[in-house]
Amino acid sequence: MKWEIVNISDKISYLKELVINSNSDKFDDSDINIIDALITGSQNKFSGDVGFTIKTHHIEYMRNCWNTAIESQINNSVVDKIKKEIK
Repeated sequence: MKWEIVNISDKISYLKELVINSNSDKFDDSDINIIDALITGSQNKFSGDVGFTIKTHHIEYMRNCWNTAIESQINNSVVDKIKKEIK
């Protein structure tokens, strides 16, 4: 499952599912909290103090998490779900 083929608006939600389905010891609750904050921020349509713009370091963090999670999936259920939904 390649990072490039998934729409950016879907990547964050998929990322959470991939991390949860990972058996990697590189993830902990703080990663889920960060991903939840990225989900909340990316869904925020307001401007000003409550606005959110995805920055380069957010993308780098998500891509690193994505690659680690893809390599350490417990099973193919999430990857199969993503493949079905992006067709």
